[in-house]
Amino acid sequence: MANFDYIVVGGGPAGSALAKRLAEGLPRQRILLLEAGGLNDDKAYQTFGERHWTLIQPGYNWGYNTVSQPELDGRVIDYSRGKGLGGSTAINFCVYTRGPSADYDHWTHLVGDDSWSWPKSKERFNQVCPSASFPLGAQLLQFEKFHDPIPEFQDFVSTSRDTRGKEGPVDVGVAEAWDPGFGDFMRNAYRYHPKNGDHNSGDPIGISVCQLSACNGRRVTASGAYLASTPPNLSIKTHTTMTKLVCEGKRVVGVDVGGEILRPKKEIILAAGAIDSPKLLLLSGIGPAQNLEALNIPVIHNLPGVGRNLQDRLFLPLVTVQDPGSHNRTSYIDSPSALEQARKEWVKNQSGPLSDYYLPQMIAYLKSNKIVSSKEFEDLDERTRDFLRASTKPIYEIVSQNPSPSVKAPEKYLSTAVAFPGNQGTGSITLSSSDLKDQPIINPSFLSHPFDKRVAIESVRETLEFLKTPLMAKGSLRFAAGPDGTSDEEILAYVRKTAISMWHPCGTVKMGKPDEPGTCVDKDFKVLGVQNLRVVDMSVAPFLPSAHLQAVAYLVGETAAEKIIRENQEN
Repeated sequence: MANFDYIVVGGGPAGSALAKRLAEGLPRQRILLLEAGGLNDDKAYQTFGERHWTLIQPGYNWGYNTVSQPELDGRVIDYSRGKGLGGSTAINFCVYTRGPSADYDHWTHLVGDDSWSWPKSKERFNQVCPSASFPLGAQLLQFEKFHDPIPEFQDFVSTSRDTRGKEGPVDVGVAEAWDPGFGDFMRNAYRYHPKNGDHNSGDPIGISVCQLSACNGRRVTASGAYLASTPPNLSIKTHTTMTKLVCEGKRVVGVDVGGEILRPKKEIILAAGAIDSPKLLLLSGIGPAQNLEALNIPVIHNLPGVGRNLQDRLFLPLVTVQDPGSHNRTSYIDSPSALEQARKEWVKNQSGPLSDYYLPQMIAYLKSNKIVSSKEFEDLDERTRDFLRASTKPIYEIVSQNPSPSVKAPEKYLSTAVAFPGNQGTGSITLSSSDLKDQPIINPSFLSHPFDKRVAIESVRETLEFLKTPLMAKGSLRFAAGPDGTSDEEILAYVRKTAISMWHPCGTVKMGKPDEPGTCVDKDFKVLGVQNLRVVDMSVAPFLPSAHLQAVAYLVGETAAEKIIRENQEN
């Protein structure tokens, strides 16, 4: 294989953004992007209305599961991760949230680098500006392209050019067709929580119309956004699995791909995600020495933080049966044959049940006085308490108007997901063996910390109270899915029985200051203790952002590209 300057391993949102930007910013250098999965380019699986089922398609999902979770009734939890170009943007639910400004300022504080501050991150999200990162006066390109809603919906969505990108490759907007009752639903919700016209402004607190990574009825994937057209110096190889890094002492010199050794001139960059990047590091002998030795893996570098600090959030449904005339949304499609028929209708003329799923959702990021006044909150360390008290930092999230299998046609329903951080105690990724083909041991340790339980209980209780208020309960006949009562014990029993991962894992190759315990990569994404190796994906996040992670993953890739291009120019 031809010589390359950089090899990027993994074609998810961070890896796709990184590879494309490196190729654009370093036109005289050759970039190779390796992806274990396929192209994921079948348009039949890119329908926005089908986004809740794409993850079951063969070849699109790594099919991971957690180990039994003691605090979730011993259940094994699905841990879907996208496989193929686009990564999890090919199978996610397309919710697009940047997170609060407090997260980015906190990231800056933890790693000692103001590249992550909210002003710098916002600029990277949406500004076109001169940048020393790109040669000869070129511009730092935005990566978002926000589509304004049609005029009759602008009472609910309000953005300005200085807060949203308009020229980037990642299309973001709101649903293009609204069902008749949604406006009244939102107006009623505003009576109980503040209206927020743009939850991606840096302050997500309040009730918003959910913004989506979708355009013209199709999901937007990282590969579609960044890799649909590529510079001549970027090569992409799919169905190519890296088995391990090749090292000479502490220098990483190549990657082993099925027995073939690929040796870049400069660096290897892992962008395989929060599960597979730590897995590949561990298989290569970079991680906690004691664990590696137990599996007879030669230790290249003892780096105790690799695979630690796994953080994620949980969510669960609250579902009410609604009055027959309350909305026109399609009932949940729970039959493979019905889904296939709906897919044919959509492909033929963009009609049928799947078109109804391209309808708006309410999203709310909320604080909770009950949680921040609880004993469990007071028992947290001072730095964590101060962070959670920040004015733009939410405690929990609700997303409404979701499909739900809890209610069968012809009954109508309203499904509201309650989401909350699931593991203040943090979990881990470890190896089950030294064989790449074996799944890693994924243990999020959900609800293992007292604060986790308090957040779960109060966020569900407050959402129930919200749904039972007179205006929000209008048209509601009964609960089809919810706790048996409102006591702590009854709510926690429902959480244990129904909560699942929201598939937002991060933190397993943590970025931080080099002298901080658990740090794996420095502020420039370089793996500590070895040469020529970086990690660029959500595994480097030092904590779980209050966001659906695709937007943050794009930012990670863009930020790393800026830094690497700048280093090349300075040298």
